[in-house]
Amino acid sequence: SSGINAEYGGARANKTRSDIFDVEYQRSPIVHYAGVSSIEASHKMAIMDLSWLPDTLEVARLGVPIENKTQTSCQLMTAGVDGNVMFWDIRMQKTSTGPTPGFGSLPGKKEKEAASEKVSSIPSTFAHLDLQWKPINVVPLSKLSGPGLHPGVTISISQELKNVKGKLQTLLKGNPPLIHRSNSSTGRNRPVEVEGVNTKFFAGTEDGYLLYTDWKAEKDPESGKLVSSKPVYAISSHAGPVHCLLRSPFYPTILMSVGGWSLSVWREGESEILQCSRSPVKFTAACWSPTRPGVFFIGREDGNIDVWDLMDRSHEPSMSQNISSSAITSLVPYRVSTKQVLLGVGDDFGTLHILEVPWSLRQPSANEVANMSAYFDRECSRIDYYKEREANRPSAGAGPSEPAIPLPLETDEEEEERLKKSFNSYLNMEKDFLVKLGLKRDDEPVALVH
Repeated sequence: SSGINAEYGGARANKTRSDIFDVEYQRSPIVHYAGVSSIEASHKMAIMDLSWLPDTLEVARLGVPIENKTQTSCQLMTAGVDGNVMFWDIRMQKTSTGPTPGFGSLPGKKEKEAASEKVSSIPSTFAHLDLQWKPINVVPLSKLSGPGLHPGVTISISQELKNVKGKLQTLLKGNPPLIHRSNSSTGRNRPVEVEGVNTKFFAGTEDGYLLYTDWKAEKDPESGKLVSSKPVYAISSHAGPVHCLLRSPFYPTILMSVGGWSLSVWREGESEILQCSRSPVKFTAACWSPTRPGVFFIGREDGNIDVWDLMDRSHEPSMSQNISSSAITSLVPYRVSTKQVLLGVGDDFGTLHILEVPWSLRQPSANEVANMSAYFDRECSRIDYYKEREANRPSAGAGPSEPAIPLPLETDEEEEERLKKSFNSYLNMEKDFLVKLGLKRDDEPVALVH
């Protein structure tokens, strides 16, 4: 792929234009925060990923999905190395008696003094969050068996949530309806609960696991209480932290995980349908092609970019190109037009490279979307057949076994003849070995046993 390199770090144009290259323009802008979450209620370790929920739904207590009447995205979820996924709401939380204590409560004298010391240019839109912000729901990334939590690195929610907005009326008219409205006089203003959406999400962990779990609480069969859901499955798929969890822009249920020295392609609700062989160099970044469903790019620790084209081959990258002498840290594609696709590449030196994707990697072939969809379906069918065959195959030692037929006993003469043949075979092998070493001539006889 041909490339255009853009390195940021200094002005290269004519410095006589003081209106542009003034000292003030050369300084990096400082972005001040508008609010900080409560230290006691936040993650106890580093936050590794953040994802905004779509404007179609909201998440209430215990992970219950409800209708978002405002059609404005106001909630986000974060994943931390402490093993928790937290849901946050940027709006002020109110109760029947006013603002909730500890969340959006009226600031005291010290808080007012601290607020007055802030930069005057910061708007007070999120002043109610500063040091008062608490999560509305916490989902632990529990291990499938045994105690402990998986340290979260990255998360990916279902793309079906973005399509709920156009389906709300359909869900209301369903039989039975998937949205339940309260008709009681005391519950007219209660939020609408949506039950027909997928509340499961993927989480990549620091120890190389890929989890598929539910943020909605489930009822414990023993105690009857609502508890956090256990993962549907937890697969150790990478020998290192899972850096990327990327949904395909063409297939909402297909996603790619990259971590350690390998990459995997998954279908939501299924196991991995494609896994590459281990690379000699660590993978550090990845992205899907915005124009071709079978193409994706992988950044490596040695500064190379691997280009995978599943329409060409699925066991190795179609090509590899060196971009930098340091590790690739970020890959972001951008479709300028139907005739131009750019790829932004960031490296560990802080340099930004802008590459132009060639025609062969940006122009899809005829029926490529349908062909790739059929490819994923075939892989899923193959894996289902393999699982079914393994389930039907009797395990070792299971079930009634037929009695073994005893071999006839050898006579003394037969046993002596068998041992003679075995020993003579050994003597011939020994002679051949000594001849190759030059320690014995080929015409020397071998003293065989008769």
